[in-house]
Amino acid sequence: MSKKIKAHLSGLLARERGAIVREWGHRLPVALVYPHEYAVGMSNLGFQTVYHLINEHPDLTCERVFLPSQDELEEYQRSQTPLLSLESQRPLTDFAVVAFSLSFEPDYLNVLKILDLARLPLLAAQRDERFPVVVAGGVAAMLNPEPLAPFIDAFFLGEAESGGQEFFAYFLEARHRDRAASFRSLAQRLPGVYIPAAYQPDYHPDGTLRAFTPAPGFPAVVTAPHPGNLEAYPVQSRLLAPGAEFSRMFLVEINRGCGRGCRFCAAGFVYRPLRHRSLAGLETAWQEGLASGAKIGLVGTAVTDHPELKEIVGRLTASGAQVGLSSLRADCADAELFALLKQGGVKSVALAPEAGSDRLRRVINKNLMAADLEQAVLALQDAGLSQLRLYFLLGLPTETRHDVDEIAKLTKHLQHCATKAAAGSSRLAGITLSLNSFVPKPFTPFQWAPFAGVAELKERIKRVKRALQGESRLRVHADLPKWAYYQALLSRGDRRVADLLRQAHQADGDWAQACRQSPLNPDFFVLRPRAREELFPWDFINHGISKAYLWEEYQKALAGQQTPPCPPNGCRRCGVCQPDSQTS
Repeated sequence: MSKKIKAHLSGLLARERGAIVREWGHRLPVALVYPHEYAVGMSNLGFQTVYHLINEHPDLTCERVFLPSQDELEEYQRSQTPLLSLESQRPLTDFAVVAFSLSFEPDYLNVLKILDLARLPLLAAQRDERFPVVVAGGVAAMLNPEPLAPFIDAFFLGEAESGGQEFFAYFLEARHRDRAASFRSLAQRLPGVYIPAAYQPDYHPDGTLRAFTPAPGFPAVVTAPHPGNLEAYPVQSRLLAPGAEFSRMFLVEINRGCGRGCRFCAAGFVYRPLRHRSLAGLETAWQEGLASGAKIGLVGTAVTDHPELKEIVGRLTASGAQVGLSSLRADCADAELFALLKQGGVKSVALAPEAGSDRLRRVINKNLMAADLEQAVLALQDAGLSQLRLYFLLGLPTETRHDVDEIAKLTKHLQHCATKAAAGSSRLAGITLSLNSFVPKPFTPFQWAPFAGVAELKERIKRVKRALQGESRLRVHADLPKWAYYQALLSRGDRRVADLLRQAHQADGDWAQACRQSPLNPDFFVLRPRAREELFPWDFINHGISKAYLWEEYQKALAGQQTPPCPPNGCRRCGVCQPDSQTS
């Protein structure tokens, strides 16, 4: 064991506030793994929530594990030390359960790297009772677990508050039982449990999925559990970690889900219905942050839709707190809210038009017009906020060159409006455009649509940058379309993509080499439009959303028709608010 690595982990632990270090004793030890470096993982509120949830159980103990940085990795390799946990600096082979928290598909390669570093066999079929049970959950898994299926013993496909603790506690009673029998019992007992080895995919001659058949005793449909009310499950920063990306911010979740129905947004569909936390509950949640003097970050799937957002920000600023917010909806942001945010120390505001033209925003059901954006920018300027970030997606279904050109035109128009209103001396110091390649996601109306293609996306990014060249106080940031391509492969792929994933891992992350050497054609999963009747690899998961409803929304998108937001008291449109809803 490397003394240098152990000293480094002990140093990280000593600088934290809120870590839980428990004696193992009779407790079942769980290694909770975030497949990225410490600074990234400790900024993930869901990861912190699961850590706390497991440790609340008297018979469980949870320790954290992260992907080593490059310097740490070299020390691990030099010293031949297996990957160690943070709290007790034990190897992962000492744990009963190794649990991956999956937020983003690009981290899938890191899952395989961590299994290798931990000296665990990559394939679930190669691991027996001598090894820990390897499980996974998180929103990426909830959308499509299949590209990771051969590597994972069991998935929990739901929100952790609804059964997550019971999921881990089950392994306490089953640790001395036959592993295959215990998996069958777990799948029968607890909603949201998916055991990949118990399901067999079958394919048509053209490569599309023909059937997905469970073994006897396993459910044909895995119903993902979602708590109807969040009040019993406060979600806020549990650990304050110097060096984390949001180390100076105390995060508080104010709502979850969204009823807007933006057709590109997977979180807006799988986390339905929209659930707000009460003002009283939020005040209790942020007290620790106020006491520490940290900036209070308000997070949620639809932050500006919280009916008491202004009251929340007002109370925080009245307490002397600084406030941070994720992106705002332009049609919900007015001068009063911006003034409150400025009082809370906010200098930069993010708006998400997503598309440059009103037409394309109708296609994606953004329900946002250029006039709404103009009004928001003027209100932002009146409040004295100096920086604006605009988020756009490139490669959306039906997008044309005209729509791409409209991104630059809209940006210039908004800048011109701000300058004109300030009589030539705009207080808006700068606008930053964030251009992101659109990746079609499962459980959205665009799950039938193809990815636009790397070359085409590169050209569209260049087109926007050329149109804005020479503009003062304008910056353009763009992602790399090639990485969006691989994300689309992992988002939309079936179990066969696992072979490509393993080849990319063996090629030290070189996806291009893996694709060249594989007999599998990745374009089949990424660039191919889907037929209405196609069986998707994720269709066995039930989040309550009707597949027929999603197809109807896709057709409305192609026709440029909008759908109104979900009514406050629920409805029967998509299926989520119907009792015992099943995917159809």
